[in-house]
Amino acid sequence: MPVFAAEDYGPEQIAVRYKSYTRAGTSGFVQAYRDILANAGPAFGEILRHLSQPDAEPTACVFHCTAGKDRTGLLAALLLSLAGVSDSVIAEEYSLTDVGLAPLREQFVERLLKNPVLEGDEVGVRNMVSSKRENMLASLEMIDDEFEGREGYMRKWCGLGDEEIEVLKRRLRA
Repeated sequence: MPVFAAEDYGPEQIAVRYKSYTRAGTSGFVQAYRDILANAGPAFGEILRHLSQPDAEPTACVFHCTAGKDRTGLLAALLLSLAGVSDSVIAEEYSLTDVGLAPLREQFVERLLKNPVLEGDEVGVRNMVSSKRENMLASLEMIDDEFEGREGYMRKWCGLGDEEIEVLKRRLRA
């Protein structure tokens, strides 16, 4: 389920679109994640509706993206929120992505530094490929402030109804 269905969204194109990631602090990630969420509603909605089929037996589900931290991290955060997981734990889980991506980090950095938009900005690129706890905490706050909360996002942007959200909650908390 591509979030940006009409665009090529390989690592080089991500670099151009999300140069804001390279900024120090949380503002660049919040800006990038706001853009993802503004575009992800249809894709996230389809995934969430699939998981909330009332008559279907729950099964395992795998979801991922290029690096497995941004689009994947946001969807995981939404699901964990429905499961009743605290923001602190969600952010800690997100930060573990740094551990998982460690073997590929230098390859990502090398590739991104070849992009003319990012060339010479090694500090910024290293920030871009990071998964800092504070970035997720700030992004969760942004969702609550700008997207009417996590469930509000699922209703308004993903098109889920109350019953679908309740099915997800029951399944995720079981």
